[in-house]
Amino acid sequence: MIFYQWDMNGLYVGQLDVDEAGDLPARSTPTKPPKLTGTQVAHWTGSAWEKLAGPPEPSLEPAPDWVALIADRRYRAEIAGFAWNGFGIDTERDSQAKISSSWSAARDGFRADGSVWKCVDLATQQIVSRPTSNAEIIDIGQQAYRYVQACYDREGVLLEAAAAGDITADMIEEGWPA
Repeated sequence: MIFYQWDMNGLYVGQLDVDEAGDLPARSTPTKPPKLTGTQVAHWTGSAWEKLAGPPEPSLEPAPDWVALIADRRYRAEIAGFAWNGFGIDTERDSQAKISSSWSAARDGFRADGSVWKCVDLATQQIVSRPTSNAEIIDIGQQAYRYVQACYDREGVLLEAAAAGDITADMIEEGWPA
């Protein structure tokens, strides 16, 4: 099966012969571009090819630093925290360390069952010191780990899309854990 590819600017660059059972190559479509003459170029619009009289003028605007934008968005998601049993659990870096050490202490039998955990009561938005069992602390630790890991997983997906030239600003705001 033949696929037709375009570059970062959406301009036709060539064709590939691809196995029908294989993955769709990045920036490609099975839709054949129009016949071109002279200085004409084919431009992919996202749903069809359009004929342009010539290549568009290069943009003087610098390309976004996708890696920095993605890393910043991951960090903001990572430290945003998550809801647990009606309480907000902080996941800023210091809190991640506290969760990790408390989780280890609870798991290893060093934490006194019923010790307080500081969190936000989501019903009142007040910071409270809530007595928690060791089982609850272990659950918080596991959920915090999964939450932070999901942030890094989303960052990885976006970095792959950026490397392939298939990234948009909207994509950076989508798909983060809540």
